[in-house]
Amino acid sequence: MDVGGGAWRVKWHPSAQRRHDILVACMHDGFKVLRTSGTEEGPILSSSGYEVLKRFDEHKSLAYGVDWSYKEGADSLVASCSFYDHVLHTWRA
Repeated sequence: MDVGGGAWRVKWHPSAQRRHDILVACMHDGFKVLRTSGTEEGPILSSSGYEVLKRFDEHKSLAYGVDWSYKEGADSLVASCSFYDHVLHTWRA
């Protein structure tokens, strides 16, 4: 999978209903939520088997840390941080 800028942190969604969604800190290309193609047995990772559901590009520095909130809801709360400027953002995905 080419997510642009290299992947520093990769986190699967904690909910079974969104088990095909991945949160990625893409270093020089912001943060992305990807949806992989998959089956009942699990996700299928390939260069063509995913779509970008959402981007977050508000950080002005290297995309470094990212994680999902484990609270259930329609949209998940996400926290992301950048490396050099030490900024933390929260957003919905």
